Amino acid sequence: MALFDRYPCVKQVIVNTKTEKAFRGVLWRQTGEYLVLRSAELLKPRGEVTAVDGEVVIYRGNVDFIQVVG
Repeated sequence: MALFDRYPCVKQVIVNTKTEKAFRGVLWRQTGEYLVLRSAELLKPRGEVTAVDGEVVIYRGNVDFIQVVG
């Protein structure tokens, strides 16, 4: 079992990246080396939130950790 295979899909998550960016959204699917988020938001310092259009594709190698929030 790969590290990311145990994370649920179609759940509300916060993905924290090694590049110090964080995205909140629905973990829609996992494909190969990528996670796909829908209804995503970019979480900025000081509590600022910016909506992101379309899907966000995050390379698994850039993921620091994932929080399941819903």
